[in-house]
Amino acid sequence: MSEIKAIIVDDEQHCIDALQTMLQKKCPEVTVLGGVNSVKEARDLIDEVKPDVVFLDVEMPYQNGFELLKLFDRITFDVIFTTAYEQYALKAIKFNALDYLLKPFSVKELQDAVQKCISRRNNTPADMQHSPIDVFLQNMKTLHQTHKKIALPTINGLVFMPVQNIVRCESTGNYTRIFFTDKKNLMVSRPLKEFEELLSDVDFFRVHNSHLINMQQMQSYIQGEGGFALMSDGTQVEVSRRRKADFLKKAMQF
Repeated sequence: MSEIKAIIVDDEQHCIDALQTMLQKKCPEVTVLGGVNSVKEARDLIDEVKPDVVFLDVEMPYQNGFELLKLFDRITFDVIFTTAYEQYALKAIKFNALDYLLKPFSVKELQDAVQKCISRRNNTPADMQHSPIDVFLQNMKTLHQTHKKIALPTINGLVFMPVQNIVRCESTGNYTRIFFTDKKNLMVSRPLKEFEELLSDVDFFRVHNSHLINMQQMQSYIQGEGGFALMSDGTQVEVSRRRKADFLKKAMQF
């Protein structure tokens, strides 16, 4: 793909103008078809020009960038998020391996994001191109609801699992093995650090470089240099010495 069509969605016009100028000068493979300041305008423009990629601001008045994506039954474009806010939403963006630019961003960061987008579109089958967005929206929608679920990307597709059913997560290099209350486990192609970032707000704690546990599934603590957390599935998970104090402080809340 030698050229990609893009639109820019940002409530601040000067941000649209600056990004459009950067793209024109430094990313000639991108053709900007327009820039708009609201979710409603963005929906209309997307329907009209059918862009390959949308540069999407996260924080906007009235409706944010995520609410724009929820308006589509099927998302047929790539998204490069632009945001000045490094908060919980950014965890979900990073977890799902989506492109984002943290304002203010450099020319190189912009070029890298564009090249990643082009590479993904060139090398991924058309019917699979937008699954990361689907996973992202599912996680954004459910992680902060009463019945929390997480969408886990595997080689065979997506597995939707209630967070409360996860006992622990164990690092295996760039992959993570997830253990569930029904004694089953699943290998997911995400490093443990990304699970830590995504789940730290829902009672998960990194007790060791290799272990993240669901504090709701811990039955007892066994004293030792670092000690061990005895989990509901019968496993003993080592607590590292340097994480022990923070772990015990967290455990006192349950």
